[in-house]
Amino acid sequence: MAKDRNQFVDIMRGIAMLLVVLGHTMTGCTTGAEKSFLFNIVWSLQMPLFILISGYVTRYSREISDGSGLWKYVKRRTIAYLLPWVVWSFIVRGIIFGQSNFLNLKWLLWHMDSGYWFLATIWTISMIFGVSTFVAKKLAKHSEIKMQMITLILYLVGMGALVAIGFVADLSFFAIKLTLYYMPFYFVGYLYGQYRDRFLETRWGKTVIDVVVAICLAAWLLIITRFYLYTLPDNGVAIILRVASSITGCVAICGLCKGVFNNTAQNGLGGGMLRWSGVHSLEIYLTHYLLLCLLKMVEMPITGSLQGTLLMLSNYVLTVSLTLFAVKLINSNKALRLVLYGNKE
Repeated sequence: MAKDRNQFVDIMRGIAMLLVVLGHTMTGCTTGAEKSFLFNIVWSLQMPLFILISGYVTRYSREISDGSGLWKYVKRRTIAYLLPWVVWSFIVRGIIFGQSNFLNLKWLLWHMDSGYWFLATIWTISMIFGVSTFVAKKLAKHSEIKMQMITLILYLVGMGALVAIGFVADLSFFAIKLTLYYMPFYFVGYLYGQYRDRFLETRWGKTVIDVVVAICLAAWLLIITRFYLYTLPDNGVAIILRVASSITGCVAICGLCKGVFNNTAQNGLGGGMLRWSGVHSLEIYLTHYLLLCLLKMVEMPITGSLQGTLLMLSNYVLTVSLTLFAVKLINSNKALRLVLYGNKE
């Protein structure tokens, strides 16, 4: 692990990915999970937190200074995201495990949420964001405010282009609907990464952040205790509630965890595992689907019942343990690591 990595960011990314596994475990081995308080917590945080962090860590990315740099950026992100999508969808799930739907390209492109939609979404967002920042820097010259404004405008143009494609091909095509939903989270994370340090250097910076975290915690709890977010209809009010719960929840959890996972905690067992999970979050996301909910019952128990809770906990521990082992095993082989995870390091 690189010494210059932001350990807290890796921990939060690890938390987000383990929440993804928990959410899939709950819906995979019990019934009625979508109307449980635990699932409400998980669903409001898991992917929004991951996307926010992805936007935030752009502050550590290499600057795209010319056409050659832009091409390298596109190539690097395409290999990192689309190569694993192709390999895991067609070769692993389709050919090796014989899941015929994953060999039907047309079906798969219009049913991305049945598999690895996140890879398509994060690739699309990365492409729009990368091109937006590159063009903005060229147009704005040395004006930072102007560059941010142009970046935002181009980013919104990119969202508009996706809407147009979705209008023609349907919003389910290549996970456009999900991509549009998560693009604002990515940009919020990006903006926070750009201005966080300068804000904390101000006289009242830390105090303001503490107050904001407290308010966000109250707002998040207010929403998730009153609405089952996943089951809400896809209308304007529901989208506003979902976005509000996710934004406030992510701010609250990150703010509170910042105080818990200090330097001492980061070096402990729990912090070490979460940090490792964050570094290898993409590998965990890809691999855990094949090891999910291996323990089954003839009739799925209800979420929250004693039987359902024990089955869910057993499956979660088993899934996480086997996934972490499988990821370590695959990463020990350079060829497998490159083909399955698109990762040379």
